Amino acid sequence: MISKTFKRAILIYIDLIISMLIWNINQNIFGNPLNICLILSVTTFLIIYAPFEIYWNFRDFWFDRWTKFYPSDLIISKLKIPIRNNFKKKNRYLSALLIFPQDKELIQSKNSIIIICHGFSDSKETLQNYYYPLVYHGHIILAYDARGTGGSKKLGRRSQFLKRIEDYRNVIDWIKSNKDFRNKRISSIGFSIGAITVLSGGFQDKIIEKIIAISAMSIYKKNIPRYNPLVIFNYLLKRVKLFPNDEYNRKLSPYLIFKDLRSKIDEKEWKELISRIMLIHAKNDHIIKFTNFDENCAILNLSEYNKVVLEKGGHTHKKNELILVGCTLDFLDR
Repeated sequence: MISKTFKRAILIYIDLIISMLIWNINQNIFGNPLNICLILSVTTFLIIYAPFEIYWNFRDFWFDRWTKFYPSDLIISKLKIPIRNNFKKKNRYLSALLIFPQDKELIQSKNSIIIICHGFSDSKETLQNYYYPLVYHGHIILAYDARGTGGSKKLGRRSQFLKRIEDYRNVIDWIKSNKDFRNKRISSIGFSIGAITVLSGGFQDKIIEKIIAISAMSIYKKNIPRYNPLVIFNYLLKRVKLFPNDEYNRKLSPYLIFKDLRSKIDEKEWKELISRIMLIHAKNDHIIKFTNFDENCAILNLSEYNKVVLEKGGHTHKKNELILVGCTLDFLDR
């Protein structure tokens, strides 16, 4: 990701070129005196630079409200989780963090490990202010970088959504095969594309006791954002499939997965599956519209205790962190 300093350097460079062009036009074409050329050039520079600087500062105020902290009372370990590879002999790994409290009795009382699946543009560290409080309540957190992001950047492209689901299944298999965690209760929390990952990859797996999907899509092909220029530009750069075939769409559409499974199992088993699910969505989400939440809730027939509707917060749920933590802890402890 391009740093803020580098972005500013590029803007200043382009800004200076335009300001010099304005100076040249005023001096050589219109014959204006030096003071007029200087005023017009400086004004041009400020007109171009100021809006970007204002935007960056307000964006930082909005997105980076929480100071990054490094808690000394939590144990944080870096992991490399191997993934299956049928075509290459070289081992490939997902970069992950394993976080747990120092209080062993608290860990034993919860006997819980939670897998965190981040969103499209995030990394495993992005959601620290959400999952650190869960650790303080005794839950072990396993947060990993999806392929194409963070420490897993070389593993593939971030737009390989089906591969993300396969990687998620590898993480679950790693937990089940690890002697320290195989007997713990497994839960999963996903944001945005991470929500699709945990629903599509974990809904039918009863070993996952709780699944919390935040800002989840219902039907991929119908609801993938195509009308937001900034989102589309980002998707095109990252080679996201905007018009997938039926099989791709079916595998990435929780609604279709729910609908297909509903017709194959009895009522008792269906109720057991949906009791493990909690959906959270903001009404003003302009990326994954609120209709996705309505569709998923309708097909699942979720009770009021298994869904949370927030009036504001948008797609990223900024300023909703405390509510999210509270809802999450309440659901996990039921």
